[in-house]
Amino acid sequence: MRVKPVFLCLSSPAALATDDQVKYTGNKDQEIQQTKSFHVPITTSRTIEAIMTFTQLSQIEIEKKVLSIVSEQLGFALEKLSLNDRLIEDLKCDSLAMTGLLMELEDTFSITISHDTSDPALKAIFTRQPFRLSDLVQLVTIQLGIKALPRADWFRQPAIEPGRGQRVCFTQLDGILKQAALTEADLFVPLESTVPCPAWRRHIDGMRCIRIPAGNVILGSDLPAANPDEQPVHQVELDAFLIDAEPVSTTAYCRFLNSVGKLPDSCLTDWFVLDMDDDRDVHMLIQNTDNGWQPLPGCEIWPMILVSWYGANAYSLWANNRLWSNYRDETGEAEGSYLPTEAQWEYAARGATPRAYPWGNDAPTPEKLRAGLHRQQVNYETQTLPLSPVNETLGMSPFGLHHMAGNVWQWCRDWFDEDFYRQPGSTQRNPCNHSLTLVRSERGGSWVGPDILCRSSYRRGRPPIARGRCLGFRCVSSVQDLP
Repeated sequence: MRVKPVFLCLSSPAALATDDQVKYTGNKDQEIQQTKSFHVPITTSRTIEAIMTFTQLSQIEIEKKVLSIVSEQLGFALEKLSLNDRLIEDLKCDSLAMTGLLMELEDTFSITISHDTSDPALKAIFTRQPFRLSDLVQLVTIQLGIKALPRADWFRQPAIEPGRGQRVCFTQLDGILKQAALTEADLFVPLESTVPCPAWRRHIDGMRCIRIPAGNVILGSDLPAANPDEQPVHQVELDAFLIDAEPVSTTAYCRFLNSVGKLPDSCLTDWFVLDMDDDRDVHMLIQNTDNGWQPLPGCEIWPMILVSWYGANAYSLWANNRLWSNYRDETGEAEGSYLPTEAQWEYAARGATPRAYPWGNDAPTPEKLRAGLHRQQVNYETQTLPLSPVNETLGMSPFGLHHMAGNVWQWCRDWFDEDFYRQPGSTQRNPCNHSLTLVRSERGGSWVGPDILCRSSYRRGRPPIARGRCLGFRCVSSVQDLP
């Protein structure tokens, strides 16, 4: 089993092991204290060539400079940083922070963080789970001496002002769900629209849900841009299912929180509440008031972000009138989660036949999706995050789903395994990987990263406790619950 880190843009089918640690004392101009010997594993001829052709900096100087940049970018005191620190677990580095960090590393060292997934040296580094600062140093070291490439089509997309596009009616509900509604026989009310597919409104949260027909579906990609974990291309049989037309909004998530009664702190911490020293808290879009949980003004129709897999799954169970307290889905039972499987998500995103994006194979444009909007050294206020409303007509799939490319990543039910498509379980009817790994799957790309990550077949994962400013979710429902 191989897993791919959440915050980087590559596939990685091989692993390196290292327990090296360097710690600094005092400020960045003081001498470092090397507590363990640190070296870059020499795994390929390219690694040797890169190191030998760049002689201006010693390895210690590279390490020191990388940690200095990490300190400045992530806001941690330099003397508290160690090369053994994990970027997600210890430094709370989400996709937004990682993208800014990579930009700064590129500029400082005059390198390009390559997304060439055929490079064995890069694969060997990017596979690390967890991904540590020592791995970041290895990444920079390999790139030194390699000619930097233009990044116009990678991180830095044309600037646009999100939230100004066409929208459909917002139907997700606020307030508190009345207990009587939980005993009603029908969870769904049919909507008049049947184009391109029959639509229903879920009674509990007001979400428009699209009925995706059963079919034989082609998954994966053999396009030149495809990563090894998207292959081989294979056919699966999927039953019909309902899927949310939009990502779950802050309004609907607050309705969930206000409807389930007083919650223990352990649940809130599992779902979305951040540690007191986590500076991402300034971008939390909801707040606890005298009137319960409420979206911040101006954020009512934005996607719920900074929500963990656990917090997304708890909502999916509640919205489907299931027992939300079983949100960890540790046994993989049939009704343990109502997040889409990877297979369901990919089918809903692009249809039964392969194409690069929900709209086809045409190149992404700002009129089609929101991606690559982050700008280096930009500090966002909460209401200035370049998120698009959930009901904006962007990233539209053939089935009429919104934001199936860009805006926010979306949690999926599967445990992520880079090798899953090469395993027998991937071709079974209604496939879902229930084999425990360190990370849960996510799909769709976001406003932070490049548009190549928004391809419908692009796969990656992150730890289920992780949360990010470009990570949300949508739910699925069973057609058996239709009246």
